[in-house]
Amino acid sequence: MMQNPPGLVRRLLEAIVAYTWFFETCDDSVLDDDTALKQMEYAAYLLGQLPDGDKQHLVEELAAIAAAETDPAYREFIATFSFAMGISEE
Repeated sequence: MMQNPPGLVRRLLEAIVAYTWFFETCDDSVLDDDTALKQMEYAAYLLGQLPDGDKQHLVEELAAIAAAETDPAYREFIATFSFAMGISEE
């Protein structure tokens, strides 16, 4: 079995967070609220299916991503992402 290349999980997580940020912040003229909510709920569902060890890995990666983010609003979004998506309890 091939090991994950270094940075793969982080890049995939950054993509998920970026799309979720888009769904959260885009104007109704771009995407209606119901569709955005459904997409975010589906992402949360998929992440919720991960084993606890994988969820913990994501929480750690999210903390590192948030620490490196310079935009305060986006940093806060990343910092609360794991809780909002149901992969952590804090």
